[in-house]
This record gives sequence, structure tokens and C-alpha cells, in this order.
Amino acid sequence: MSVDLTAARSADAPAATGTGAGPLMLPEDGIVDPIAIEIAASGTRPVALTHTERVLAAARILAAGGGANTIAARLHVSGSTARTLAHQARRIDDPGDLWAA
Repeated sequence: MSVDLTAARSADAPAATGTGAGPLMLPEDGIVDPIAIEIAASGTRPVALTHTERVLAAARILAAGGGANTIAARLHVSGSTARTLAHQARRIDDPGDLWAA
């Protein structure tokens, strides 16, 4: 059975506006989407992420020399949420290559 995850992500993510746990927050599903993480971390466009994906995107931003302000802007979260994500990102080990599977 084939499942179209891109359609599910789009359907679960209404208009890409808001901050915090609003429309850009997806429930945890046990799947990490490395493409969504890269899009979010680059700031190309808003993308809905799970909490785990947000932490990994924050880790990417920190690794590239960004800080909490960059995390807030690129992930469309408040300053306090950005600081929390940065703290959580610093506590995780190297996630390794997200493309390896």
C-alpha cells in the first residue's frame, strides 16, 4: 500500500501563517521529513513541522551560525519558543545524516 505523504502534509497544514503551536505545527507521527527541515531551516518558505522536526531545523540553524532570532524568523515562532528550541537542539547529539535511510 502506497501513502502520499506530501498530500497528507499539505492537508494537515492550513495556510502558513501564525506562530507557536498554530497551523505550522504538526502532530508527531514518528516520521522525520528531512526536506521539510531543510526548507524551514533555510527560511525559503513557511512549512509545517512536528516538534522533532522543529528541533532538528533549529539545530541546523545553530550549526550554520544562526541564533534564537534566526530560529524565530525562519521557523515562524515566538522568541521564547525559539530560545526553547535552541536549548533543546543543543542538548541532542549529532542527528547524523538525515538523508541516510
